[in-house]
Amino acid sequence: MRKIFLIIALSLISTVVLAQDTIGRDLRKLAHLKLWCELYGIYPNQKIFSNREKGKASRDSLFYQYVALIAKVKKSPEVYLTYINKVLKENTDSLRKQQMFYKNPYRTILYQYDPYSIKIIDLYRVIKYSLFEHDDDYLPEDFRGLGVIDPKNYHGYYEPEPKREAAIKYIIKRFSLNAKEKKFLRDELNVGYVMDIKNFLDTCAQTTENEMFIRESIAGFVKDKGAPLMGLYYDHLLFRDTEDYIPRDKEPPK
Repeated sequence: MRKIFLIIALSLISTVVLAQDTIGRDLRKLAHLKLWCELYGIYPNQKIFSNREKGKASRDSLFYQYVALIAKVKKSPEVYLTYINKVLKENTDSLRKQQMFYKNPYRTILYQYDPYSIKIIDLYRVIKYSLFEHDDDYLPEDFRGLGVIDPKNYHGYYEPEPKREAAIKYIIKRFSLNAKEKKFLRDELNVGYVMDIKNFLDTCAQTTENEMFIRESIAGFVKDKGAPLMGLYYDHLLFRDTEDYIPRDKEPPK
């Protein structure tokens, strides 16, 4: 009898987990369908619908699925909104790290932080804001500027506070920095830059060249964050290795 109760209990737990997974997949699929509609030239918020014949059947099918899924979600707040509120309350690390494309991306240099991806935890915030609080017909084209996402999710990565504070103290002690540079390092939104610098100093050779590179990078970040540290380092190495290169057709006559 005890085994029977255990089997029933495990079956009920499995059913709940599968149901939650289905809800999560539906919410992620909303962003997936939105993205694919845009790839086919459909921007319903702007009332822009591509009339190209190429891919017309696929385009119409995608848009129909997108509209149908939005209707399904909005008609069942007891399912989807309840799930979102539960997830947001738990605010798990895994959902702050997982991400997916939200906007139509174009080719970018690989070391650039991707401005077209959204963290799953923030996707849920956007869905709640747009479909349930504002009763919008479609998801917003951009998730930034709504005032609902956590900006710390888009500045490198999270680090536990003790590690971040220790890294800041280490960098400030090692380099002679001005007030603006110290302020930059202490800004919690710049944690990605801080930890990149600390990791670089921990793993790369302790050379004068590398010390100078970090010093110049910090000064550059204050003016314009631009590319992350590894992007700058790639450019630095490329410039160093090609600085004295003379094309064969430009070589002086022997």
